[in-house]
Amino acid sequence: MPLSTFFKKFSLAFCLFAALFLKSSAVSANELTTKPEAFDSKEATFHHVLDAYEWLFFKMPDGTPVEILLPRIFYDKINHKLVFFKSTEDAREVGFTDALPYNPDAKHGDLLLPGAKERLDVFEKELAKTTDPTVYKNLQKRIDETLGEYNPIDFSISKNVVFMFIAAILLLIVFLNVAKGYKKNKGKAPTGIQAMMEPVVVYIRDEVAKENIPNMYERFMPLLLTMFFFILFLNLLGMVPFSSNVSGNISFTLTLALVTLVITNIRANKAYWKHIFWPPVPHFMKIIMVPLEIVSIFTKPFALTIRLFANITGGHIIVISLLSLIFIFGKMGEAATAGFSVGILSTVFIIAISCLELFVALLQAFVFTLLTAVFIGQAVAEEEHH
Repeated sequence: MPLSTFFKKFSLAFCLFAALFLKSSAVSANELTTKPEAFDSKEATFHHVLDAYEWLFFKMPDGTPVEILLPRIFYDKINHKLVFFKSTEDAREVGFTDALPYNPDAKHGDLLLPGAKERLDVFEKELAKTTDPTVYKNLQKRIDETLGEYNPIDFSISKNVVFMFIAAILLLIVFLNVAKGYKKNKGKAPTGIQAMMEPVVVYIRDEVAKENIPNMYERFMPLLLTMFFFILFLNLLGMVPFSSNVSGNISFTLTLALVTLVITNIRANKAYWKHIFWPPVPHFMKIIMVPLEIVSIFTKPFALTIRLFANITGGHIIVISLLSLIFIFGKMGEAATAGFSVGILSTVFIIAISCLELFVALLQAFVFTLLTAVFIGQAVAEEEHH
C-alpha cells in the first residue's frame, strides 16, 4: 500500500473517530446539563474507567438510560447453587442487596445474598447507638462476618468481559481471513488485510521472539502474538465511544502477568533455577542475593501489571478530566460562554491526547509482549546468557 494512500485512509478513519467522540461528548453534555446539581468530575471519571454490569450508552433528557443490561451469575454459598438473572434489577427483585452501603470496599454493582439486609440493618442500628469501644468492635466484627457469609461468588458478565469477547471475535475474524489469504495467494504477494498484518507478525517474530528466545522462539510465538494483538485490540477498542476500559482494569493486567509468570517458571531450565538459588557471586553475598532473586520472580509480573494498567488508565483519566473542565467552568449551563470557550480549547487537547493514546495503545501492547519474551528468554537460555 503506498504511503500516501495509507495516510489518506488513516486521516479518514481518524476524522470518523473524532466525529464519534465529539458526538458522544455532546450527548454527555446534554445529559449533564439537564441535572440541577453540580457536576461531579470524580464520579464521571470513575464511572468511565471502572467496570460495570450494564453497558450504558447515554441518558435521555428525562434521565431514562439507554443501556444494555448484562446477566448476573452468582454461586449461592448458603444454598450451594448457581443462580442466574437477566440483570442486576432482576437480582434485587428477589432479595439481593447492594453491598456498597454496608461494605466500603465493595464496587458499584456488588450484591449480597437475600437475607443480608435484615441482619446488617440490625447491626448498623446497634452500632449507631453504642458508645462502648468494645461493643463497637464486636459489632463491626459481626458485620464483617455477615458480609463474608452473604457475599456470593460472582461469575457475572461485566462490560469488560463483553469487550474481551468482542476483541476475541475480532481477532478470529481478522486472522481467519489472513489464513485464508495465505491459502488463496500462495506464492503471491500478500494483499488486503494479509498485507497489513504480515509485517507486524514478522516483526514480532524477528525482533522480539528471535532476539530474546533464540533457541526455541517458535514454541512461544503463538503466546507472544496472542498477547500482542489481544492487548492492542482491547486498547484500541477502549478509545471508541461507549466502550470499556479493559486494559485499564488491574485484574485484567494482573491475569496476563500471571500467565507470563506461570509459563516463565514452568519452562525454566536448571541454569535459571541455579542462578536464582546459587547466583554466581561471592559466598558471603549469597545471603543477600538469593532473597533478592526470589523476590525478582514476582516483581517482574508486578511491573508488567502496573505498567499496562497505569499507562492506559492515565490516558483515559486525562481525556475525561479535560472534558470535565467544560462542565466545571460552564457551571452546568449557568455560564455557557465560559463553558463554550473552555470547550474549544479542551476539544483541541482531547484530540491531541487521543492521537497520543493511539500511539500508547500500540506501544504498551509491544512493551508487554517484549518484556514477556525477555523474561521467558532469561528462563530458557543457557547458563552463559545469565
